[in-house]
Amino acid sequence: MTLGLFLVALMGFMALGMPIAFALIMTGVVLMWHLDFFDAQLVAQNLVSGADSFPLMAVPFFVLAGEVMNAGGISRRIIDLAISCVGHRRGGLGFVAIIASVILASLSGSAIADTAALATLLLPM
Repeated sequence: MTLGLFLVALMGFMALGMPIAFALIMTGVVLMWHLDFFDAQLVAQNLVSGADSFPLMAVPFFVLAGEVMNAGGISRRIIDLAISCVGHRRGGLGFVAIIASVILASLSGSAIADTAALATLLLPM
């Protein structure tokens, strides 16, 4: 019964066009109501504790750091350095991607920032 209510509530909220995260929250509220366990303070406490995650808050800033590196030209210069070192070899683009990733990783320390900075330049190549 509970599983069926969960699925019906989740699919119903998603059918109404609600984003999945909000549909999951509302489905949890529906199940709490159904199981006579509803407490608004628990819902609010879990929402706040779920958003209080340092890695989750850091991801947008790492992407911003990658975009700043793109706008400043650092990424282009790193790729040019890698091209001048290994670009002439067979399979040079793969080597360039690896060398540029290694150099950028030593600068930023974040895989997300590296991806944001290099993907916009290396994917068109």
